Amino acid sequence: MSTYESLPPHEAVEIPMERIESESQAGPSTGGGGQSLGEFFKEVNAIQEMIRNIKENMSGIEALHKRTLVTVTDDESSRMSRQLDLLISETSRIAGQISNKLALMEQNNKVLPTGQDQTQMRLSHHATLAKSFIDTMTTYRRMQMENEKKYKERIVRQFRIVKPDVTQQDIDQLLNEESGPIFTSQILSKTQSEQSRAILTEVQDRQRDIIRIEKSIAELNKMFSEVQALVLEEDNKVKKMTEATNAIQDDDNQEEQVTRTTMKVKKKWKIIGLILLLIIIIVAVTLAVVLTQNNG
Repeated sequence: MSTYESLPPHEAVEIPMERIESESQAGPSTGGGGQSLGEFFKEVNAIQEMIRNIKENMSGIEALHKRTLVTVTDDESSRMSRQLDLLISETSRIAGQISNKLALMEQNNKVLPTGQDQTQMRLSHHATLAKSFIDTMTTYRRMQMENEKKYKERIVRQFRIVKPDVTQQDIDQLLNEESGPIFTSQILSKTQSEQSRAILTEVQDRQRDIIRIEKSIAELNKMFSEVQALVLEEDNKVKKMTEATNAIQDDDNQEEQVTRTTMKVKKKWKIIGLILLLIIIIVAVTLAVVLTQNNG
């Protein structure tokens, strides 16, 4: 069996740097678009590191969301919003890079020779990375959707303070991405109370936060469809290669079974032949003795 045994699909594996360096020094073992194994492993680890960066950003985004929902001053709200903008933009940029890298890796895998351990290893690694990326972005998308819901609930609560007789139609208009900011501005222009104006200003900030979240969710949905297609294609390739390998092993096992059966038959006939020869010798000796006695 080759050193590069196939890995179970979707099992996250960290490639040690020592192995990467040894593979690079061992020679240009290529096959994926001219990419050596050392280069391939470096790319695998680079993608794994980027996924970790996204997870760290997610923790920061979640913490900022929680702080934003309890922020009481305009300065704090503006500062939280700027930080959220930076982290969400950074996360989207990294996610886009990962998506491009996975797509390029998939293209390189298409020219790999079939039936080789190294080919199955590369396909398995790609499927593992894509699955890990999808799982991470699924968690991120769920988190963004939950915070969008919390923002909307806070907007409604704050708006009810300003306008206790708010109707469901007002709420629908308030939460609408296009009409919401306009509706709030109209109410704000007619409001004289400083407290009410402060509340409505916060409502406007949260509306902008919601628009930002909805934009990031839309980007995630587009990315999901692209990466999931890659995962499905790679899974099918790995499955076919596994089935082919199993078929070869089954053929080898059957051939080995036939060989063992043939050997047993040959051994059996040898034993039968020896027994027959022994019987013939005994009969011949017995006849010789009888004839000798008769002649005497």
